[in-house]
Formats: sequence, structure tokens, C-alpha cells
Amino acid sequence: MIATMRFGVLMGWWMACCGVWAAEADLAGLWKNTTAGISQSTIIVSQEGAFLHVAGYGVWAGGGAGVWHGKGKIEGARVKLPLTYTHLPKPGFDANVELDLQISNDAKSLEGTWKNSLGRKGPVKFIKVPAEAAPKVSDSAEVPAGEGPEGDGEKKAAAP
Repeated sequence: MIATMRFGVLMGWWMACCGVWAAEADLAGLWKNTTAGISQSTIIVSQEGAFLHVAGYGVWAGGGAGVWHGKGKIEGARVKLPLTYTHLPKPGFDANVELDLQISNDAKSLEGTWKNSLGRKGPVKFIKVPAEAAPKVSDSAEVPAGEGPEGDGEKKAAAP
């Protein structure tokens, strides 16, 4: 019995340390790219289980703004994320890039490498941007209508 409990504790510790539970990590939200040479670089991550949808924007040194999107998957403690640029930051820029990122233990940073289809690669690191507090309003009329069930003071629109 004690041996079984020790084994369970040991396995739990090993899984937590080795990122086996990373598929459970909450990566949804806004992330800032800290790579030098790119400003205003952010990604927005939408997450359903281990599957991620990403949209991003950044301004490259010696170029301009770039816009990209992709779908990826959490695999253990890593994220594999192929991206496609829909707006290239400069001529000759490769539109296809893959990110291979390690999820930090606290799921607040993603660090690894980018690689394009031309064989170029480099380091990349994203830091999760904390959510802002909900805005304060002085008048209930300033509260946007919800997308869910009808709330107090809301009236259903008449069907056409």
C-alpha cells in the first residue's frame, strides 16, 4: 500500500516536472513576441483542448508590417505551430514558417525556434500578456449587450 502511494506521488511529481500535463495548459490569450528586430509583434491564441488557432501581427526591422495565421497542436510540453503569412513584411520574405516552442512550467512563456521553408531559422520567445481588469462603467447603458442569454434590461429584437 505504501509502495503504491509512493509510486503515485513519484509519478505525479514526474508528470508535473516533465510537462506531461502541458496539454492541459491554458495558452488562450494575447502573447507578446520578445524577439529583437520585430516590434509590436503579438499573437492571439484560441484554444480547444490541445488544438490552437493563432493570428499574429508584427513590424520587421528593414521591412514593414506582417500578418500571419496558423493552426497547431500541443504535443507534451511543446507546441508545433505552422504559420502562413497573408501579408509579407518585405519582398522575398518566406510566407511559410513553423514554430517549435517549449511551454514553460507556469504556461506564461513559450520559447523555441522558428524555421522557414528556405531553411532559415532562429530563436523566438513569447510572453503571455496578463488580461486587463474588466472596464468600469458609470451607467448601465454603457455595458455592451451580451452574446448569451438575454439579461436584465435587454429586450429581444423582434423577428423579421
